[in-house]
Amino acid sequence: MIKDTGDIEIGRADEMNVPVVCFLHEPDRENGLWSWSAINFMPRKECLGSRYHLEADTKEEIIELINKYVVPLYKAALTNLKTSGENYYWEIR
Repeated sequence: MIKDTGDIEIGRADEMNVPVVCFLHEPDRENGLWSWSAINFMPRKECLGSRYHLEADTKEEIIELINKYVVPLYKAALTNLKTSGENYYWEIR
């Protein structure tokens, strides 16, 4: 079971809302849940905003969402840097 408790939902991560400064935290003694946190970066506004936060029973549940929503943004960023030298758009152009 995954709880999305951040200011911004992971499903809203896109080329205008990029999770940065991402941390995966091992379960603590209090609740026994894995957690993941990140800050929302808005490239076109050049600012940081709200926070992402996920909690789950297993690490794999969190990694699955990261692979679905976050990794494609970073792949696009790398492609853009390699081909155009910039990253105003975090989507493949």
